[in-house]
Amino acid sequence: MKARMRRQILSLLLASSTVAVAQTPATAPAYLQVRNVPHGTVKALPYKSKSLGTDRKVMVYTPPDYEKSTARYPTLYLLHGAGSDETSWTQRGQAHVILDNLIADGKLKPMVVVMPFGFAAARAPGAARGDAAENKMQREGFTKDFLADVIPTIESAFRVYPDRDHRAIAGLSLGGAQALALGLSHTELFSRVAAFSPAMGAANNPTTGGVDFEMVLSDAAKINSQVKFLWVSCGTEDTLFDSVRQFSNQLSQHKVEHIWRVTGGAHTYPVWQRNLNDVAPMLFSE
Repeated sequence: MKARMRRQILSLLLASSTVAVAQTPATAPAYLQVRNVPHGTVKALPYKSKSLGTDRKVMVYTPPDYEKSTARYPTLYLLHGAGSDETSWTQRGQAHVILDNLIADGKLKPMVVVMPFGFAAARAPGAARGDAAENKMQREGFTKDFLADVIPTIESAFRVYPDRDHRAIAGLSLGGAQALALGLSHTELFSRVAAFSPAMGAANNPTTGGVDFEMVLSDAAKINSQVKFLWVSCGTEDTLFDSVRQFSNQLSQHKVEHIWRVTGGAHTYPVWQRNLNDVAPMLFSE
């Protein structure tokens, strides 16, 4: 394992508890408290998806003073879970608050964070789970839009570095699975990958729009040389825990270097908020 990953694991073990609990305004951890610090901006960016032939939008966080600066920034593509949309990471996850506090405390290099819609088409509220054909359409359509439309749109509209060394991808649940599938099968585009409680069933079945991880992971030397940071985490009370642990074991069997982070907690935002707070500072630390 890379020395940097060892240092990161040690710092996490020393600095953080393994238990995630339900939060109220009175008990919210410091990283979720809205403080009197410079704030970034969250805005919706409409775009035309040529891949899908539809009008879509993506939410974008720009760090404090972005408008006053001429600098370029690294980019984190942050994906939501099933049953959510591009607004959930800020509306429910308060990602912008976490990022503002990390930047203010000098723990995070300013970055642009992009939150796309993770499906090819919106589903009706309360709709039952899609069948294999629908899932394949949704996941493959999202992938086409993300690669061919979202990334080029962001890199033409914002001052970000247009190279893999400055691109990261992360997500929760369905988005965590998508982050693994996209990040590890497109190392020419991404150098940092993180998955929070990934729904592996959405990532590892090619018949439903996933990828063949045995094939993807077969060239461990390539992945280890190109992926500078790979994180997989899950709470012990999460119903997905066994499948996520199995994927970590699969990475280890292929000798793919990664951080496997076990926390307390279930399939809930307090777990994912803590994950983001822990992971974001490590993405572009070197």
